[in-house]
Amino acid sequence: MRAFRICCGVLCVPLLGILGCNNNAYTKKGPETQTNTVTITNCTASPDTAQVHRGDDLTWSIGDAHSYSITFKGRTPFSSATVPPGQSQKAKGEFWCNTFGGIHGDYCVYPYDLVQDGSKNCPDPGVHIVP
Repeated sequence: MRAFRICCGVLCVPLLGILGCNNNAYTKKGPETQTNTVTITNCTASPDTAQVHRGDDLTWSIGDAHSYSITFKGRTPFSSATVPPGQSQKAKGEFWCNTFGGIHGDYCVYPYDLVQDGSKNCPDPGVHIVP
């Protein structure tokens, strides 16, 4: 019995360490909104944190005369790290979200860079994929 406890402890400690170490530094700036469209106007994404179910499409639409680029750094919930505005992208998550997202929801939050007219950095919005 003692050997079983030691074995379980040896196996569980690394797993807890993995689940507790999420380098995703995104800070939500308001409530999440379940949506399939993010509208960008005056360098602001609305909603700031879009909640999308895995397998659903998400579209970024532009609400002003500027051009915008949307880029995920590192982890991305879509098939590409760069998302063209006006085109829908299927939310798929990635390994950490799909494996541990049900245990620790932060693994399914993806910050992205929003840049206006190729040079102006906008506030950092995010996407939360619901597994």
